[in-house]
Amino acid sequence: MVSRENKVVGGFVVVAMVLTYGGFWLTDLSSEMLMGVLIFVGVVAPMVVNNYLDNRESV
Repeated sequence: MVSRENKVVGGFVVVAMVLTYGGFWLTDLSSEMLMGVLIFVGVVAPMVVNNYLDNRESV
């Protein structure tokens, strides 16, 4: 069984990959900017969402 945390992380990783790949081909953003999008959406955002959901459940 997949935990909620893994579902959130997996979803954000898929979105990050789509945004980065699409941004690479469809925009003129620099590779540094796209790497920032990949790291933010794939790493930082799921941590924030999981922390929010954990705090909401504990109240």
